[in-house]
Amino acid sequence: MTIGRVQTVVVVGYLILIQATGAIAGFWLPAIAPEVGLGLGVDPILIGYQVLIQYIFAMLASLMAGGFVRRLGAWRASQLALALFAASHALFLTGSITMIVLGSVLLGCGYGLVTPAASHLLNKIVTPRNRNLVFSIRFTGVPLGGITAGLAAPATALYLGWQQSVLVVVAISLLLVLAMQPLRARWDDDRSASARIFQSPVSDIKLVWSLAPLKWIAFFGLCMGAVQTTLTTYTVTMLVEDLGYTLIAAGVGLSMIQFASVFGRVAWGWLADKIGGGLAVSGLVALIASICAGITCLLSPAWPTGLVYALCFAFGLVGMGWNGVYASEIARLAPAGKVSGATGAAMFITFSGVFLGPVLFVAIHGWSGHYTTTFALTAAIALTGLFCVTRAVAGARAIAAIGR
Repeated sequence: MTIGRVQTVVVVGYLILIQATGAIAGFWLPAIAPEVGLGLGVDPILIGYQVLIQYIFAMLASLMAGGFVRRLGAWRASQLALALFAASHALFLTGSITMIVLGSVLLGCGYGLVTPAASHLLNKIVTPRNRNLVFSIRFTGVPLGGITAGLAAPATALYLGWQQSVLVVVAISLLLVLAMQPLRARWDDDRSASARIFQSPVSDIKLVWSLAPLKWIAFFGLCMGAVQTTLTTYTVTMLVEDLGYTLIAAGVGLSMIQFASVFGRVAWGWLADKIGGGLAVSGLVALIASICAGITCLLSPAWPTGLVYALCFAFGLVGMGWNGVYASEIARLAPAGKVSGATGAAMFITFSGVFLGPVLFVAIHGWSGHYTTTFALTAAIALTGLFCVTRAVAGARAIAAIGR
């Protein structure tokens, strides 16, 4: 099957929109947590449990994604994810805590389908010369969606009310489902009506575990997932508590991280294709992330604001810029026909880092008493990620030697 440049642009464009919609859906309630808490009569900090539920079910859904992709097709699986985003926010509209919990379950299930389906589709259209760049461009949807939610959700909630504001997510998701439908037959031509949707989730984990390069790059994803979560979760609090910034000034620091991640994802993908080494770039990203985290430990109120923001930007380039190359390497290393399953299992391991990072960070902070010095933990996790890349490289070389 010959894939033209226009078709490649169309597919990547749709996948960016799907990823961005998932990010908007995931960030919408956290972005208006104070209004939600006021409306429900609960402490806004409880929004953390909503996010926790979302990620737990994203992990579980990622393990099942391979079956959905094989049976329904990756395009239809992506439409299903969007439909789940819409359904989740329709439940949020009720204003019931029970329905918010159920909606968070659906939201997580949808989010867990997105990346395995996208990797399957991208693997159809990429070439060895543009693989990392194309995968990385697709991942720019995450920060773009996050920025959109951060700007649009609060204003919409204040104007319409928090419950009515979620209809924005419902509308975007359903419109995108409809817009995708004319291309469904074209991009789901490899689906199998006899494939089992539900299968043992252990099989894909065993697949990843059995291949050393896949196993170690998945553990790299776990480490960098922890780095990314600690960076985005605690930067604002660190700038306020340890450096005395106002909430608005601290928010600028977080915005620098988000904007940098857009450039970082594209730049690292381009570099990986340029040098022909996604694993080498992954190791470089982990190394720079550890250096940025180490420098963060040295922050104090005496640092010039511009220098602090520059550090936030640099940290964002690596701490949130690794995802595209990572997904590309998973797809490259996976056996033929196993891309979606391997990606789902790898994402399950990566999502584990989302929990690992904050849990360890809170524990160390209780001992150190400062957010800045606690970033020494983030530096150590990033260095562990670098070690994982070296093991992946060694595993890939061993397999290549056997092939010769």
